Amino acid sequence: MKNYYFDFPDILVFPVIDWPYRFQRPQHISTQLAAHGHRVFYFRTYFLHGTQPVYQSIRDDIPIFDVQFGLLVPKDNNADQLDTDSKDTLLDQVDLLREKFNILKAVCFVDLPFWTPVVMELQKKYAWKVFYNSMDHLGGFSNVTSYMLEPEDELIKNSDLVLTTSRLLFNEKSQLNSKCILVPNGTDFDHFNYSSRKLPDELIDMGKPIIGYYGAISDWLDTELIYNLASARPNWEFVLIGRLESADVSRIREMSNVFLLGEKPYELLPEYLQHFDVCIIPFKKSLLTEATNPVKLFEYLSAGKSIVATDLNELRYYQEYVRLASSVSEWLEAIEHALGDYSPTQVAKRLSFARQNTWDERMLSIEDAIQSIFQDQGHASTPLPLILPDEYLVSSRLLTCHDGADYWSLVYEKDNVVYKQTSFDLAEREARFLSRFESDYFPQFIEARSEGGYSIITFGKSQLQNLHDALPLINASVTELYTFIFHCLNMLVLLQAKAVTHRNICRENILMLGGRPILQDFGWAVSEHEHYFAPFGLGGYERSPDGCFSDVYSMGKIFEYVNRPHYRAFDWVISLMTVKDASLRITDLSVLKTLFNTALQVALKESEG
Repeated sequence: MKNYYFDFPDILVFPVIDWPYRFQRPQHISTQLAAHGHRVFYFRTYFLHGTQPVYQSIRDDIPIFDVQFGLLVPKDNNADQLDTDSKDTLLDQVDLLREKFNILKAVCFVDLPFWTPVVMELQKKYAWKVFYNSMDHLGGFSNVTSYMLEPEDELIKNSDLVLTTSRLLFNEKSQLNSKCILVPNGTDFDHFNYSSRKLPDELIDMGKPIIGYYGAISDWLDTELIYNLASARPNWEFVLIGRLESADVSRIREMSNVFLLGEKPYELLPEYLQHFDVCIIPFKKSLLTEATNPVKLFEYLSAGKSIVATDLNELRYYQEYVRLASSVSEWLEAIEHALGDYSPTQVAKRLSFARQNTWDERMLSIEDAIQSIFQDQGHASTPLPLILPDEYLVSSRLLTCHDGADYWSLVYEKDNVVYKQTSFDLAEREARFLSRFESDYFPQFIEARSEGGYSIITFGKSQLQNLHDALPLINASVTELYTFIFHCLNMLVLLQAKAVTHRNICRENILMLGGRPILQDFGWAVSEHEHYFAPFGLGGYERSPDGCFSDVYSMGKIFEYVNRPHYRAFDWVISLMTVKDASLRITDLSVLKTLFNTALQVALKESEG
């Protein structure tokens, strides 16, 4: 059974780094996408000799594949452009993957302009979407040529969406493409918020305090600054973790209080981080670093660490959580203050900020973007006979194909009436289920009827707000958030009282009217006496990972989405609704109401404190 609207698009990552390289933004985003149900094909940045792709699974638990293409003529993706023959060779190999894995709907995540000719052709040939992931001012890297960068403007202008990590990049790229969003880097909070009693071997005989850094030891790292700081404070130990790349470390290598520990696996970084007394981001000021949104900032904060960094434009947006310095004297003073800045209030403040800036949180923005791009397929075709003139047609979606039949949904607006026309009996089914309820939590329809191979349901037009746009209102206070949750739980109570399972509780189907949530789209609902087939992917990102339908689980995912301040008490109750093991979930709505009421009291006390 093929599906269209309900299917998650596959993700093709055209990267700037290979998967085994230092684990950072490209790998984090790919992992999140795979964990949310997308198949991810992560390509290598270097090529085999030949014309056949080689692929293997990266992980057993989620669908991520490592793919290496072949070329007959060697290419350096940081220096070269793809000629026509090389482009065609790569496209042929993408075609092989497309056929092998039955890739129908896809998003190309592009990290480097080198790939532009390939993704532009895929966009044209298959209508695959192109997202340009602009992470850095690429011209600032010493190994990147201006020749390779020439196609970047074309890539930006023709992308379906541009993601940027920093404000500088956003301001720059949005001049070329209005479909541009800011998605800063994030953190795996639970990974870095880790207290290990084990002291890494290299730190056993080391004195205190430890001034620590991890990341690239490259030419943008200010090793001259580190030399001056270490010289001025011989009683401070400076620990630098990372692969030595292009930085000049000749002056600091021989210092007795500077330790170059080399690259450490991502899994081990928290063990070192926990023993840093102050974390530093000592970058040189340049176009490259001014446009950088350092991922280590959020990781340091996940451990509650006090941070000192170079006074960069992007970091000024975070100066409530990081001390900024320029001169050596400013750095010394800032580190002195940072060493003593570990009051419970300050640590809690850092941890709270980090919890709000996780990769899970970033994924919500990316999911919204993907959903928005695929939400409306336009209405160039007329899959069903139009019931109103074309100028009233708002949207036309191919939902799924089942038993050889296409299921469409067309929406019109005329004279303050919304007409929903669906294939077969979907609209009639919606009317039958809605007629069971008399509640402001569900839309009130005007009439429903069937005509030949389609059915129609009509509603009065209302000024409804989608869930994403309503987030500021929902999160205006902890009480407002609780009120939203309370309404949604009442909604579930009404569904359970009528023995109805909605099956499609997802972000798109909860709209807001006057501060109250309204649940839409009952066409796929079922009850004990009325069954219906379920397109694969029904329920979207909010569907239970075991494939079973649970309205309580789906609503928990909605709560997870709206709880942007990440009130810990609320997060805990939500986790009881969304735990992967269905046998461990709490589904009793009266229990959940009690737990959320308790969570409200806890959150109010924490906010007062």
